[in-house]
Amino acid sequence: MKFKGKIAVWFRLILLAGNLVMAYELVASNDVSAEIAAALDVRNYVVVDGDRMAIYFGIMKNSMEISEIREIRRTCNPISATAASLDRIEIKGRRQEMICAVRDRDRLIEELLRGNPMIKV
Repeated sequence: MKFKGKIAVWFRLILLAGNLVMAYELVASNDVSAEIAAALDVRNYVVVDGDRMAIYFGIMKNSMEISEIREIRRTCNPISATAASLDRIEIKGRRQEMICAVRDRDRLIEELLRGNPMIKV
């Protein structure tokens, strides 16, 4: 099952401003290379497939076995590379932690609980 990522307005504004600066540099200076960061807006979702979940964000991918998940909780932790909103959930496993922001958080949690009813919410 695929869950669309949540993108806050402030994140879109930062992307837009960065892209405008890069586009200006690309046009104004012919010896500066510039790249446009569209991948963060296009590739932002969580996939729960069988016994595994994966977070896709831009060029990054992070995955975890659902059986490894011990706890899920809400967080506003601003230190995360895989969430474009401060309305986030933290997923703690035995050996790793992941943070993501999805539009339908409750449905994602239900799907993970279906795969591992021992998860503490």
